[in-house]
Amino acid sequence: MGLRESLEEPVSRYMTRGYAQVEEGESVHRAAAAMQKVGATEALVMKGKAPVGIITERDILYKVVAQGLVPQQVMSKDVMSSPLQTIDESAKVADAISKMSSLGLRRLVVTRRGEPVGMVTQKAVVSGQGRGVLLPELAKPDSMSCPYCGAVVKTQAELSKHIDQAHLGLGLLEGDRSKW
Repeated sequence: MGLRESLEEPVSRYMTRGYAQVEEGESVHRAAAAMQKVGATEALVMKGKAPVGIITERDILYKVVAQGLVPQQVMSKDVMSSPLQTIDESAKVADAISKMSSLGLRRLVVTRRGEPVGMVTQKAVVSGQGRGVLLPELAKPDSMSCPYCGAVVKTQAELSKHIDQAHLGLGLLEGDRSKW
C-alpha cells in the first residue's frame, strides 16, 4: 500500500479498543494500575459516564513522581489533560496525524456518534503492528528537488552537481575551494 492509500484509511483501522478508564476522584495510583491491567499508556478520566480528561504515563511521571508526590494521594482529575481531543472513527488517518501534529499530542480519543470507542496514538499509526502508515518523511524518495529552484533530479550526486553548477559556480561542492 502506498502513502496516499494509507493516509486515506479510516482511523478505526489503527485504534485500540481496550483502553483504561478511571473516575476523576480516583487516585493516580489507581489510574496507573488500570493502565497496567490493559497494557495502555493512558486512561480516560470519567465523571460518571462522561469522559472529562485523559491521564498518561508522562502525566504521572512528570506531574506526580518528579514532583515527589504520593500517587495514592493525588487525584486523577488533578493531573489529567482536559478537554479531550477526539476524532471520529471514520476520519482519515491523514486527519488524525494532522490533528495530533497541530495540537502537539500523541493520542486522540476515537468516537462514534460522540461516544468514545477507542484510542489512536502516533505510535499505532506509525508502527501499526505490521500495517503502519508510510509517512512522507520516512518514505524513500524516487527523486529529489533543488531547494533553490525546484529542479527535479534522481540522485544526491545529481543534486549536488546541479546546485554546484546552477547556483554556486563550478567546482564549489566538489572540493574546488578556489571559488570561495
